[in-house]
Amino acid sequence: MKQSMLILLISIMAALCSMAFAQSGYVYNESLPIVRIASRSIYVCSDNSVVVLSSVDDTMDEWWYYHLAITKLDPYGNLLWRQWLNPSGWPACTITGVDIDAEDTVTFIVTWIGSSVIQLATIDSDGVVAPLSDPIDLPYFSITFNKALRTPNNEIVAVGKAYQHDWVLWPDVSSACYFRFSSAGDTLATAFWPVDQGSSELVAEAYDLALMDNGNILIACRLHTYNCSILEVNPDGTLVNRFDLQGEYHSYNVAICRESNNASYIIAYVMGEYPDHSIQVDRFENGVFEPLFSISLSRFFVNSMILGTDNIYLCGKLGLYGSLLSLTYSGELNWSWEQEGGNMCEVDWKYGSRSAALLALDNEDCIYWAWGDDLYGAQIITKLLPNGQLPIEDEVQTPPVSTISAYPNPMKNHVSIKIVQDDQMIRNDNIDIFNIKGQLVRSLKLVNNETNWDGKDKQGRICPNGIYLLRSSNRNTHTTKICKTR
Repeated sequence: MKQSMLILLISIMAALCSMAFAQSGYVYNESLPIVRIASRSIYVCSDNSVVVLSSVDDTMDEWWYYHLAITKLDPYGNLLWRQWLNPSGWPACTITGVDIDAEDTVTFIVTWIGSSVIQLATIDSDGVVAPLSDPIDLPYFSITFNKALRTPNNEIVAVGKAYQHDWVLWPDVSSACYFRFSSAGDTLATAFWPVDQGSSELVAEAYDLALMDNGNILIACRLHTYNCSILEVNPDGTLVNRFDLQGEYHSYNVAICRESNNASYIIAYVMGEYPDHSIQVDRFENGVFEPLFSISLSRFFVNSMILGTDNIYLCGKLGLYGSLLSLTYSGELNWSWEQEGGNMCEVDWKYGSRSAALLALDNEDCIYWAWGDDLYGAQIITKLLPNGQLPIEDEVQTPPVSTISAYPNPMKNHVSIKIVQDDQMIRNDNIDIFNIKGQLVRSLKLVNNETNWDGKDKQGRICPNGIYLLRSSNRNTHTTKICKTR
């Protein structure tokens, strides 16, 4: 009898622990006082909080200002802190993440475009920034990095685009570039690859990279207007092999990821002339491309890829939206997710591409996606469960300071929304309404913590029936689900 009671007690405690630590998803969508935002890198911390590095710009007093922002959310999608770098706004600058360590300290690289300067730095879990190296001055080039990694011997390798300082042609002439740094940020090696002879455009760029067992590096790049390539280089940047992708009219950006417990790599890219594009996914091993599948998807551009246990995750720009795809290795679509915006800012438009480091996974295969709305200046950070479902709120997880009531629910023609909060000093300016895909449908102004929704989107169109989520501008608020039936 005692043994049975003990087993029952252990089962109950295990169930409670499972409830307390159950994974939940979220959509963090905050409008910032800027014109454009471009997320550049995302990292998952040891407690499933996330750190996102971004480039942003705005206009003040008829001048264009450039900033860098590092944002941290808690495990439930609430803002913990945001650090602004280079607040003076000049010169133009970009930011690229390297990695995150066991203490949740992120290492990153900043490049100053106008003055050709590179500097490595860190930011700890409390948001304290510390330089890792002195500024590195590079004559004749402006550098933008698209991806960086740490090697097994604790060095750092990064790839991107190098613009020549030719004031007649610049910035329309560029080379793909490779840099290797010591753990202290000292430059150990550099390499530059210009466009191929006969290319109709003079723009070359490296998009992504992966490490090899022999110490060499694979670099996904474009050295010709109509064709992309995989370069194998040694740590000093010496070209060992070049493998051109098959066919022509490869759209910009090529993503590469190494398969776990295997010496093979997955490569994703887009073929076809705009707007008739198709996603191509190959396995690359020992210099041979093995086609896995092809998906016709008009106007899609690959930005980032990450490999899950059984899935391939791709994110990129799809028309005016960002899109996240979960695919099997045979090319079947598990689910897709769309978000507003193109994740670009002025610096990216001029000097580089959308980052190759916009996706991350935690140890339970939840997928994190960093994006930006370049039309409304919104930072968007999404966490989805492995099945692509939207937020699951757990009352055990976060004691709310504010709750949202909605009546009637289900709604028909309208719903009355009210904020009930524990602390009257907390300010709630707006109610944001999201559809089941995580897209912002409407933002409503609160008057005395109350408002009404007529079931229409921000363009005045009647929204379709289904589930919608309400969240206030105060991020420490539980999401409330409502059902629209008419």
